[in-house]
Amino acid sequence: MRLTRATEYAFRALRFLASRTEQRWYSIQEIGAAEDVPTQFLAKVMQHLTQAGIVQSACGKTGGYGLARPANEISMSEVLEAIEGQLAINECLIYPSDCKFLREGGCRAHGIFKELQSAMLAVLKKYSIADIAAHPGPRRRAGRNKKTT
Repeated sequence: MRLTRATEYAFRALRFLASRTEQRWYSIQEIGAAEDVPTQFLAKVMQHLTQAGIVQSACGKTGGYGLARPANEISMSEVLEAIEGQLAINECLIYPSDCKFLREGGCRAHGIFKELQSAMLAVLKKYSIADIAAHPGPRRRAGRNKKTT
């Protein structure tokens, strides 16, 4: 399993917003520049976060984005679900009636998948955006993604 780029960008944008001490709206351009995220892609990500009630937006010249709730009340699992949809290790955990193996008397892997998913969700619910903002990580240098030969 691998997180999408959209989820990575969501966490980076939320880390930015949670680490700001000044209470104001932050533009897509400010967030994108600070977190090295393309603004067009970030705009789509922020739409999902707004619809999920994780961030708020304000229109106008001084508009932008801010957290809808305190960072310690926004879990990592909530963010993942806002971007990726319902979290599941395997389709059979979302749609058990569609699983041929479960319908035919059981599947030995199903219990393992269920246990793995429970553990993953427990960890993601344990940590919040405040935990991410507390450890912003190293600053990126310009040109870091350029390949050298």
